[in-house]
Amino acid sequence: MDVKIIREINLLWQEVYPGLARQAAEHCQKPPRNMLEVGCFSGGTGLELLKIFPHSRLTVALELPEMAQTFFEDWQLEPAERSCIEIISAPLVPLALPDTSFVLIVCRGVFFFLDAQGKLLSEMYRVLAPGGACFAGGGFGSHTPQTVIDPIADESRRLNYALGKKLVAPQEFEALLRGNTVSAEIIEAGGLWAVMTK
Repeated sequence: MDVKIIREINLLWQEVYPGLARQAAEHCQKPPRNMLEVGCFSGGTGLELLKIFPHSRLTVALELPEMAQTFFEDWQLEPAERSCIEIISAPLVPLALPDTSFVLIVCRGVFFFLDAQGKLLSEMYRVLAPGGACFAGGGFGSHTPQTVIDPIADESRRLNYALGKKLVAPQEFEALLRGNTVSAEIIEAGGLWAVMTK
């Protein structure tokens, strides 16, 4: 994937990430001790979640080494802000993380990373702790105001297609989840999202 385009999208989406974090946080039964954000768009939602849950730790799983190497600079984080964040640069399938280790997992743009078997969904479910929630999918989310979406929608669409965006129908997504014996609720408000729970 083109790192330059990923950075452009992350910059473009800065005002979207707070709404996505709020939507993900609504699925937590209690403040999560450990959170995980997965995928090349990682950072925006996870860092906003740290504002909601300031006593949590955030692990960021990035497949592209270039994104991992410049993560703190890209998101303009001060040294004090870095102390609760761990960056892992490794393939997403399998995730190089222990079973049942995260109470909240988020993956924006999950459709970029799904193979025909949806193994990433299975991997995120594996590392999800009992009582936890995984919020994975694509779209602007249900809490992002139209006044934020309208000015960036066309450019966002152009950049995502330049990256090779895959279109996944709700029925396909549901079938992938079922095929991985993942317990999930499909949400179509603000995009296409799955909330996986244990």
